[in-house]
Parts: sequence; C-alpha cells; structure tokens
Amino acid sequence: MLCYWDLPLLFSWPTVLAFLACLAVGFIRIGGSNWKSGRRPYPPGPPGRLIVGNLADIPKQGYEWLAYAKLAETYGDVIYFNALGKSVLSINSYTAANDLLEKKGAIYSNRPRLPMLKEVLGWSWNLVIQSYSEGFALHRKVVQQKFQPNVVAKSYRTVMTREAKILLLNLHAHPDSFLRHLKRMAGATIMMIAYGHQVTTDEDEYVVLAEKVRGSSTGATGSALVDYMPILKNVPAWFPGAVFKRRAAQPFEEIKSRLADGTAVPSLVGELIENNLSGESVLDEQVIKNVGGVIYSAGADTTVTALTNFFLAMMFYPSAQARAQVELDRVVGSSRLPEFADRPNLPYLSAVVKETLRWRAVAPLGVMHCLTEDDEYRGMYIPKGTVVIPNISAMLHDKTEYADPDDFNPSRFLPNGDCPPAPDPARAAFGFGRRICPGRFFADDQLFITIASILHVFNITRPMSIHGVPLDFKVDWASGIVAVPTPFPCTIRTKPGAELLIPQDTLE
Repeated sequence: MLCYWDLPLLFSWPTVLAFLACLAVGFIRIGGSNWKSGRRPYPPGPPGRLIVGNLADIPKQGYEWLAYAKLAETYGDVIYFNALGKSVLSINSYTAANDLLEKKGAIYSNRPRLPMLKEVLGWSWNLVIQSYSEGFALHRKVVQQKFQPNVVAKSYRTVMTREAKILLLNLHAHPDSFLRHLKRMAGATIMMIAYGHQVTTDEDEYVVLAEKVRGSSTGATGSALVDYMPILKNVPAWFPGAVFKRRAAQPFEEIKSRLADGTAVPSLVGELIENNLSGESVLDEQVIKNVGGVIYSAGADTTVTALTNFFLAMMFYPSAQARAQVELDRVVGSSRLPEFADRPNLPYLSAVVKETLRWRAVAPLGVMHCLTEDDEYRGMYIPKGTVVIPNISAMLHDKTEYADPDDFNPSRFLPNGDCPPAPDPARAAFGFGRRICPGRFFADDQLFITIASILHVFNITRPMSIHGVPLDFKVDWASGIVAVPTPFPCTIRTKPGAELLIPQDTLE
C-alpha cells in the first residue's frame, strides 16, 4: 500500500509536476471553502500543516476506528480534516450520524470517488460503492424488494436452516477447521439463494473465488493516498473486483441455460430473468448480473466475519455461552435443533446475536458517504464534497449507552428493573439512511439460526496447554471496509448426547 511517507520514491519530474498540480488544486479548494464558509467555523479538528493540511493526521491502516475515537476525546464527536484540499468529516456518535446521514439523507447519501476501490481494484459495478444516482436507485430497489422481512422469512429460512445443519456436521467431523466451515456455509447459503447453485465441497469454485477477493478492500477506508491524489491511481495493483465481475457472470449464464431446459432451481437471479422473459419487468441483464454479484460479494464476507467474532467471544466469555445454552435447553429441549419459531422464547440468545454485532463491528468505519451540497450543523460549516466517515465502532462502544463496552455482555439488551435495555446495535451496525444495508434482515436471521444451532450442540473453549492452562494468543483485525480477524485457535467439542441432533443425511 502506498503511504504518504513513500512520496520521495516517486520523485520523477512527471510525478513532481502532478504533485504540485494537486497542491495548487488544494490551495484553490481551501481558499474557496474559506470564502463560502463566511464567519461560520468548520467543525473542530487537528491543526493543519503547511501545504498538506491534515494528511498526516488522518489515521492510517491499523485500527483506524480506535484512532478516530481517540481524536474524538479531544475534538468531540464530529471531527474535521482537510488533506490537500479534500474535506473529511469523522462522525463518532450515533446522534451526529442520525442527524446527518439519516435526517439529511438527501444530501449525505452519495459516495466519494474512491479511486482505490473503484478504479484501481475494479469494484465500480458494486452497489455498495456506487454513486447516488438513478442507476444506484434501480439496483437498490431490486435488492431491497428481495430482502424484505417477509421475503426472507418465506423464501430463505429453509436454506439457512439446511446450511446450519451442514455446518454442525462439518464442525463435529473437523472442529479444527471451523473457519473453513464458516466460509463454506456462508458462501453456500448465498449461492443457493442468489443463483440456485448447490455448493457441495469446500473447493467449490465460487467459494474459492470469494476467498480470493476477501479482504481486497483492505486499506480502502479513506487512508489510501490515492484517494487524496487520484493522479497516483496508476500504481501497480491486482484487480480483484474486475476479476470477480467476470467470474460472477458464469452462474448467471448457467441459470439462463437451466431455465431454457427446465432444470433451474428457484433462485433470486433466476426469478429476475424469468420476470424479464414474461414481460413482468424489464431489467438490463447487466443490472441482474450486478445484483447477483453484490449479494454474494457482500453477504458471504460479512457473515463469516460476524460468526468468527462470535467464536472468539464464546471462548473469552464462557458465562455468556453457558447462559445461552441453559436457555436453549429449557426452550428447545434435548431432542431437536432450534428453529426460527423458537426465537420469541429465546430472549437471551437473541441478545447474544445483538452483542455479537456490537462487540466487534463487522464494518467499523462503514462505507464513506459524500456531501453533495454545503451544509451547516450545530452552527458549523461543512463544505460540499466532504467525505464523511461514520465511526460505527465508536458508536457501538459509546460508554454513555453501553456500560463497559469492551466486555461481551448480552444482558445489556434485556430489561433490568427500571433500567431500560441498551439501544439495538442494528441502528448503526448496518449503516445509515438511504445507504443502510438492504440485507440486514437476512443477516440477522442467519446469525440467529447459526448461533442457536452451534450453541445447542457444541461447547466452545480456549485451547489448553499440556499443563491444563488456557493458551494466550493475539487476534488482530485487518483494516478495510470489513474488519476481518486473523485466524486463531479454538477448541470445539460436541456436548454429551448432542451428536444425536446432527442429521446425518446432510453429509456432503
């Protein structure tokens, strides 16, 4: 990754001239913004340096969400930076995020240019980072219609339940490979729902493809120099987004062939194609391809990350695990696996799902927004074109709303006398306003049935040394839109008698 301290390595005359041009543009932008702001102050932030402004102050790769939260202790929940004339706003409270990204969604719903993601890495087709336009609205409408709560409950829960059972079988057979099993489960669920494609092995080409592009957004949350100096976008890079787009067209063509010969399995993409053929709707084929691609690329990665964080929490907070298992034993019993119908009677288990989303945010900084016109907030001036970074992690660790936020404590979401439950983390975890994740109901359902099934069958503990002492190990979270935890050891043992609950007919 190219960083600002690497600039001396780039000093050829063409690069020097390009750099000076960027500085000139920066001065013009700064001067223009100062003129437009009048007497209104900018939001507080670190003092800028000559020429480069706050370029060195914007957190770089490595727990950027913690760095922004630390700056918020000094400057408040809304922090302003100016890097080479580019305005950046870090939002570190739910109140500010709601005021700007929700209530003023009409002007805060665009995406910045993001040359690292869109042009260098090739993800320009992806709904998540598309500019706020008619094309975006069309893509989002299609996805949203297919992921409404009633559609999720009616059409997708059967697949989720089957894949959860296959996961149990795989964990029982090869517990040390739990991360591989999670990836297969998440990928298989999405591939069946989106394309009607049955994943039968860990080596399925689409599961492998997702793994190759997993983490390709690392470093693309606003700390990449190319996002402030687009002239540098020609740095050598692999193009995973473009590769994914080409490969994701394969299952689309397979569905068309199966529809033609009458062998197609019901699927989201297949239904969209059939609607086109029947005249019920008229969607460009590329839109349908993009919809299928974004469902897979976004859904599989986020689900795996959330469940990996869940395994980590269960190891270090055994009392939470034990309480959830007691509730499952009481409500579900020992003769069957949990079902969606059990959820209303499993308040603590539902709280575990919420705490999994809160404890370690899957997307700590969300995806950047971009302001489309000048705005004023709390008497402060925010210029048009400002890149807005919602620090979701800081919001979900706000001590005024979540006591002891670093602890995994599902009880915070349950009524406790006169003390109301903590706010539902879903209000921030899935994004904001017109950019909120359309798959949030699907994600919540899949996390529930998977976590409930795992806890009803297995005990999750830290590995022990030969002396019977729990092993210490360090887990890091990679920078990127999705903060993926590094691999870690985990002991998974089947509870006594629970092996009888694992349906053998799901064996792959």
